[in-house]
Amino acid sequence: MAFSGSSPQPSTATHGRHMLLQPQKSQRLKWLAFGCIAMLLLVLGLGGFALARLRSNVHTAEMDVGELVGNLASGSLDILVIGSDTRSGNNAAYGDEADAESGARSDVMMLLQVSEDRQMVNVVSFPRDLMVDIPKCTDAETGQVYAASEDTQINESLERGGPGCTVATISNITGVEIDHFMLVDFNAVKALSSVVGGVQVCVTEDIDDTYSGLKLKAGTSDVEGEQALAFLRSRHGFGDGSDTARIRAQQSFLSSLLRKVQSEGTLSNPGMLYRMAEAVTQNVTVDKGMTDLSTLVSVGSIFSTVDLSKVVFATVPHEPYVLDDNKLQLSTESEAFFTKLQKDESLVEPPSEPAATDETAEEDVDPLNYAVSVSVSNGSGVDDRGSALASAIEDRGFKQTTVNENAVEYATSSIVYPYGFEAEAQAVADIFGITTLTPSDQYIGIEVVVGSDLAEHDKIESQETDIASGATGQTADQVTCQQSFGY
Repeated sequence: MAFSGSSPQPSTATHGRHMLLQPQKSQRLKWLAFGCIAMLLLVLGLGGFALARLRSNVHTAEMDVGELVGNLASGSLDILVIGSDTRSGNNAAYGDEADAESGARSDVMMLLQVSEDRQMVNVVSFPRDLMVDIPKCTDAETGQVYAASEDTQINESLERGGPGCTVATISNITGVEIDHFMLVDFNAVKALSSVVGGVQVCVTEDIDDTYSGLKLKAGTSDVEGEQALAFLRSRHGFGDGSDTARIRAQQSFLSSLLRKVQSEGTLSNPGMLYRMAEAVTQNVTVDKGMTDLSTLVSVGSIFSTVDLSKVVFATVPHEPYVLDDNKLQLSTESEAFFTKLQKDESLVEPPSEPAATDETAEEDVDPLNYAVSVSVSNGSGVDDRGSALASAIEDRGFKQTTVNENAVEYATSSIVYPYGFEAEAQAVADIFGITTLTPSDQYIGIEVVVGSDLAEHDKIESQETDIASGATGQTADQVTCQQSFGY
C-alpha cells in the first residue's frame, strides 16, 4: 500500500491552500472531534483521516476539478481515501532518484461509504491498474486543462489535476456522488500503527520481500512502524503477487485494526485519541469541506459502536483487460455492485438457499481433475488433525493427498491453488466450509492450510460473508490469514 507525500503535507500536482483553524472553545467539542478523527482513521487504517490540524494548518486541495456525469446518487456519506505513490520529500527512501522526480499517482483508492442511517459501512478498493475512462479535469492551481482520456489506468487520474480528478473519475464509474476526499502518505501509517501498539496480521508462509522490506514469519505477528507500512505496501509476498492480492492483505489489516481498538477500549481513552490524531495531522490533505468539525461530529461517533459484521471491505468486480492481461477492467458484475452503492445498501449478500440439483446438468459438466495433488498442512494446534481431514479429501475422490505437520498455528483455514484448478480447489473448500481461496502461480498443487477453526469441527460454521456480485472482500469481524510465499 503506497502512501506517500512530503512533510509537512503530501506532495501532489496541486498542494492547495493552507487554512488556519481557530482553537475550539468547547473542550467537549474538541474531544468529540478527536474521537471522530481517530475512528475514521481506524476504519480506513490508512493513517490519514485527520481532518483538522491540532496545532497548525489544515492542508487542502480543490474538490471540483473534473467533469461529472449527471444523476449521481447521494444520501450516504461518501469519502474517497487516496494514497499517492510519489517518492519525493521525506518519502525519498522508498524509491530511487527517478522515482522522486516522477509525478504522483493514486496508488491506493478506497471509497468509504457510511449509510444514511449510520448503521453500515462499505469500503470499496479500486486496483491501481484498472483501465477506465478519466474525465476532463482542470488543475485548480495552474489552470492547465487535461482532456478526457478513455481506457486509461485509473492511478493516472491524480496527476491530471490533483485528487479532485480522481474523485470525478470514481464518481463517474460508480454513479455515486462523492462528498469528500483525503490524500494520505507513508508517515501517517507508521505513526498510527505505533501509537496503537501494533496490528495483528497472519500469513501462511514466511515472507522476505526485498522490495517493500517486509519480513514476517509464518503465522500470527504484530506489525507496527516500518513493518506495518511494508505489510500494506507489499505486493510480492501475497497470493499471486498482484495488486488485488495486496488489496486483500490491506483489507485484513484494516479489519484487524478496527477489531483491536473496539476490543481494547481505545476509543474511550482521551489521551490515546489525542496521540492518534497528533500522529497523522501532518500527513494528510483534504478538500476544504472536510475542515468543518461538525461533519466529523455528525458521523465519526458511529465507529466506536458499529457492528463489525456490517463494516464491509470489498474490491470492485474486475477481470483481465482485453488488450493486456497484466491490467484489469470492470467486469459485467460491477453494474449490479455499483447499484448497491447507489441505493445505500450493504455489500454483504444474505445467505442463499442451496440450489436444487440438476442431475442432467451435472452429467454435462466436465469432471474434476482428481489427479491434482492436494497437500494438507496442519496448523490447527491439534496433533494429527491434518490426517483426519485428509481422509475426507480422499473420500471426495482426490487421489494424491499428502499431510505435513506445521509448527506454526493459524487462526483460520485457507486454500491456495494453481491457476486452472479453480473448480478442484472449490470442491475441496466445500468439504470443510473454507472461504479463503487464493490462486497463485507459485504452486503446482492445491495446498490446504488447516487452522484452529477446524481443530474440533469437520466443517467451519457458515458466516454471512458473501460479497455482492461475487466481489472479493471480508467483513471487519472476520479473522483472515493471507496466502503468502517467500520472495
